Amino acid sequence: MRKAFTLIELLVVIAIIALLLSIIVPSLRLAKMKASSVVCMTNTKNMSLAWYSYQADNNGRIMSAQMDAREENGTYVGWIGAPFRSTPGDLANTAVNTPPITEEDAIRGIQQGRLHEYLKSPQSYKCPGDTIRKSVYDQVTPYVSYSLSRALYWTTNRSSQFYNQQIRAFGEITSPSTRYVFVEVAQERNWNQSGWFSFGAPEYYGQATGHNRPGGWGWWDPLAINHGDSSIIGYTDGHAETRRWQDPFTRERVEKLSRTGVAMYNVEFPPDGQTADIEYMARGWAYRYR
Repeated sequence: MRKAFTLIELLVVIAIIALLLSIIVPSLRLAKMKASSVVCMTNTKNMSLAWYSYQADNNGRIMSAQMDAREENGTYVGWIGAPFRSTPGDLANTAVNTPPITEEDAIRGIQQGRLHEYLKSPQSYKCPGDTIRKSVYDQVTPYVSYSLSRALYWTTNRSSQFYNQQIRAFGEITSPSTRYVFVEVAQERNWNQSGWFSFGAPEYYGQATGHNRPGGWGWWDPLAINHGDSSIIGYTDGHAETRRWQDPFTRERVEKLSRTGVAMYNVEFPPDGQTADIEYMARGWAYRYR
């Protein structure tokens, strides 16, 4: 007759299983993160190439970073459209009441944008690592993971004081391989509000008071860090790169804004000794080098 396991034997087996799990689980998590980064890199590169292709077909004119943007003659130039409902309901700029936006609504908005003409795969607008973000209004997970730099034709309104403080043609961009167009965003207002990524650049804030950052460079919209300590950034020449963030302030800000809520979505300056990341983003801000 076969004897049952003794208590010591069971404890040994449990200890071995626990040891194996402690080795396997982190490896699986790392493998999943690596796979997510590869897909996100492909997405960002394809979006950047699509953006580049548009200007090549339009005499150097670039599409607008603003959702649903139209020029004065009525030409639609928005890179993406706002979510388009199949059923009636509220659709405000920052908040959606009832019913919540669906994935299908978001995809219909994507299909309205000029970028979709060159990249007909709505799934490319979604990073697989973008899973934690939830709307502060209705807990819906926003579909679009990326925004377009506000330096790149974010307003078509000629009467705006900012109309001439932006890039409107590809030929105005110096060193396109160093100027970013697409960034991963941690926007928690249902959909990426207006389609652009706002950065606290000098043309908006000048030499801001109460801080010692030369030129007024500060963080504004929350940048997403979906790949460990890194994000994927797309550039105006059509390539994409991984940026590993150096400063704890940069990495911790996303979580802080999520805890605090949308009231914290404003310019914020890093402390002394933690300016490597903001200096990197400042070097890539296209308007500064027009």
